[in-house]
Amino acid sequence: MAKRLKPFLAGGTFNRAGWHALAHLPTAGGAPFWADLQILRQPLAFTRAVQTSLGPMARTVIGGQPQVLMLSATALEAVLLDRDRVFSAKGGWDSLMGALFPRGLLLRDGDEHRHHRRLLLPSMKREALQAYVQRMVAPIQYTVTQWLQAGQLPGLGLPTMRHLALSRAADLLLALHDTAEVRQAEHDFGELVEASTALLRLPLIGRRWTRGLQARARLVAQLASLTQARRAQPGPDLLSQLVLARDEDGHQLQDDEIVDHLVFLMMAAHDTTASALTSSLTLLAQHPPWQQRLRDELAAEDPAQDLMSRLASRRQMGWVIREVLRLNPPVAFLQRQTLSEVEVDGVRLPRGALLTLVPLHVQRDARWWPQPDDFHPERFGDSNLPHAYAWTPFGGGAHLCLGLHLAEAQMRLVLGELLARAELHLPTGLLPQWRHAPITHPVQRQPLLLKPLG
Repeated sequence: MAKRLKPFLAGGTFNRAGWHALAHLPTAGGAPFWADLQILRQPLAFTRAVQTSLGPMARTVIGGQPQVLMLSATALEAVLLDRDRVFSAKGGWDSLMGALFPRGLLLRDGDEHRHHRRLLLPSMKREALQAYVQRMVAPIQYTVTQWLQAGQLPGLGLPTMRHLALSRAADLLLALHDTAEVRQAEHDFGELVEASTALLRLPLIGRRWTRGLQARARLVAQLASLTQARRAQPGPDLLSQLVLARDEDGHQLQDDEIVDHLVFLMMAAHDTTASALTSSLTLLAQHPPWQQRLRDELAAEDPAQDLMSRLASRRQMGWVIREVLRLNPPVAFLQRQTLSEVEVDGVRLPRGALLTLVPLHVQRDARWWPQPDDFHPERFGDSNLPHAYAWTPFGGGAHLCLGLHLAEAQMRLVLGELLARAELHLPTGLLPQWRHAPITHPVQRQPLLLKPLG
């Protein structure tokens, strides 16, 4: 019976022993779905209430399983750095994402993770990064022209940013340009990400979950075909680099391993970047003086410099991007599982405990950030963080985001092209609201307005 019920909830059958093993922690609600709904609807209010009444660590039920809610920068540091190798990313994410993104880099640990990361790393080194960014310039310039002709971006820019980010990822990772194929992939990745928040995971009554599995099957078939084609004839894309990659012993990735990595990398490369760009445009539209500051910075650039040097010189734009990621990290929650009994922040955690880390909360903690909910990019003018793990939008430790430099370069390129040619505005009276699961995104569907500069 337990095996038949296991797919019903995101975490399978409830682990009563695990709940009782956390009895020494204060309880932030143990009813099924209660904490899930708080996280979906009002995560910051929820975590702040927990910290105020219970402290920085509490137990609750998320995804159908007992979880340790961790709300401090010191806990983030201990778990993400994982000096003693006692925290598993695979164990943490498996119940939520294992069926959707199996064997992706985030769902590997230890030596296996290091081996696969080394094979992927050359595709993200400086030389490759320069080539990727240069290939983005003309398509982004053309796309911005289309945006200006339309005069607005629907859904506060999210659908447009998703399409832009996926089309660039499809080009760089797969050399895929067919419009219909890109649109189908965009739809399928959207279904995959939405399925990761599905609480019901049975056919018929779990329709979101079923759509996600069907979307994955289509993506696997498409990527498997492309992998076979690149083995026969490599191209300029990351897929070809993965096909050709060898470790120090001459071993290479198998086709199914490549497909699993691509499904995860494509999701990470486009959905998180689209989220960050949407937040950037919306927050800049709310703060016109910062738009002008960035235009002045762009106007002062040396056109004789190469592209990467010009992007790097956009110092104030870097402050804006960091402040956007502080306020609205695309991934607001991180998951881990303990591999053995361990102590964090003076609290004993048993083996097998599931941990929910909350960068969104820590990055808006008044202990580290004065006026934590306000947009003040100049706070990043000082390169020293108030705490090394008070700002972790890209994770940390061994699982630090592999594509963080590419993501920031793409953001600088898009923001530069758009701000040099348009003013950003919100509809009159609109105060944007945000959801932070599965990926941070605006609630409203009103357009972001673009006014071409004279």
